[in-house]
Amino acid sequence: MTENLPNEIIKALECVCTLHEQAVCNHEKCREFSEQLSDLLVRLEDLGYFRTADRVMSVLMNCSPKEASHCEKATLVGEMMKELAKEAQKAARK
Repeated sequence: MTENLPNEIIKALECVCTLHEQAVCNHEKCREFSEQLSDLLVRLEDLGYFRTADRVMSVLMNCSPKEASHCEKATLVGEMMKELAKEAQKAARK
């Protein structure tokens, strides 16, 4: 069950999700994705959305930007982000 997140957080999740799609073959975008997701994790924790923060932490645990090589877990991380954003949007509509 996903928490009912404010629209601002949902939009941030969507932006980070889009950034991940751009980051798959771009190391700089990959690092930017990781940094923005880390910042979002801090915001979620500060606002008390611990369940969502735990899911974001799971994504970050699978994300390790590497120079000069393809991300081994790009598909997994992408699917995790899409699912998280989709569930957040669904919870907001309730």
